[in-house]
Amino acid sequence: MTGWGELTDDGRVSQPEALASVEERARVIAVRLAGGLAFDVLPGRGLDLGATWWGSTPVAWRSPNPIDPGPGRDWESRFLGGLLATCGPDNIGEPRGSLGQHGTHHLTPAADVHWSRDRTDEGWTVTVRGTVAHTSLGGSRILVEREVVASTGTPAVEVRDVVRNVGDRTVGVPLLYHVNLGAPFLRPGARLDVDADEWAVREPLPADRHPLITPEPAPGLAPVVAEHLGVRGARATLVGDEEWPDVVVTWTGATLPRLCTWSWPARGAYVLGVEPTNAPLFGQERDLPNAGAPVLEPGATWRTGVRIAVEGLS
Repeated sequence: MTGWGELTDDGRVSQPEALASVEERARVIAVRLAGGLAFDVLPGRGLDLGATWWGSTPVAWRSPNPIDPGPGRDWESRFLGGLLATCGPDNIGEPRGSLGQHGTHHLTPAADVHWSRDRTDEGWTVTVRGTVAHTSLGGSRILVEREVVASTGTPAVEVRDVVRNVGDRTVGVPLLYHVNLGAPFLRPGARLDVDADEWAVREPLPADRHPLITPEPAPGLAPVVAEHLGVRGARATLVGDEEWPDVVVTWTGATLPRLCTWSWPARGAYVLGVEPTNAPLFGQERDLPNAGAPVLEPGATWRTGVRIAVEGLS
């Protein structure tokens, strides 16, 4: 097949916009890539990822919430789904003291947002950049400098974060990348393949359920939250079949050594959350200092991130 960039070079396509479309709206940067993914970047939500499509097929899960009711409501009431919701850097999981569920990143607007479209040997690459500030007067000062990167010809999107402690105190920084996969990629019998030793669940496992296998949708099915212990390879794959390709989630294992999953196959919900993280989501470790999260010293930085790709079918 002719390379996407060659269509520009030989004059069959006059504008790169035809192959690497970027539309910036008030609250959405819409990226559409020939031979790649189409996805929305959300400046008002920490440059997280919203609706995402592989060709004409949705990849990301959509929450049952029709709209965001705005500040003053809890995280679950405001959660609209999307391919990625970043949790932290002050809390992940259930509310803890004065800290709300899953922290502040997903509901914090980004600053200095801009995008670029660059010619590469293979075609075109789009990069969206911005900074999400988690700061307070007299308190901690954490900056998340984010890049969202994707290219023509490759059905994948990568989120690259530099987390900086620009304050003068050591801070515990929990992070969790809440990747949300939905139908039709998520289907009855679909299996998430994770190379791990074992798993532990937050609540007792309902009968006939497995954390890594999605059943038929049915009314009232409870969510199953699990942590997968001894994970190797920093990779989780929603395994495809003769009709559907794999969806592969990879992450920076050095800074995200843990993996949790959230399986909620109830009718009207039907979601699988793949959640690389650096801290415990539940259990006795949350009683440790900083709820078990690693600490970031003043002036120190972490490089971390996640990549979601569709692989296996042309």
